[in-house]
Amino acid sequence: MKEYDEDEAIALMKSALGPEAPADEDIYQVLDLIFDYYDENGELDIDADADDETDIDEMTDFIAGYLKGKSKSSLTREQIKALVLAEVGYEDSLL
Repeated sequence: MKEYDEDEAIALMKSALGPEAPADEDIYQVLDLIFDYYDENGELDIDADADDETDIDEMTDFIAGYLKGKSKSSLTREQIKALVLAEVGYEDSLL
């Protein structure tokens, strides 16, 4: 099994938005928030059920809510969801 590579995840997330991709800083912030979401929902716990599917819309709402209140990011909900789907797709490719 291949190890998680943050640079590969960021590259895939960036390519998911093509020419409309935000600055790398915004993508790194979304990546951090993905893992914050996992942590807050117990999905990083050793005993977490690997068969449970992550709720992409709930994760997108979590990230959008955070960015709206605490960031100067101008990412739309649709862009955030595309970034989330790209990162989750990358995770799945490692299995």
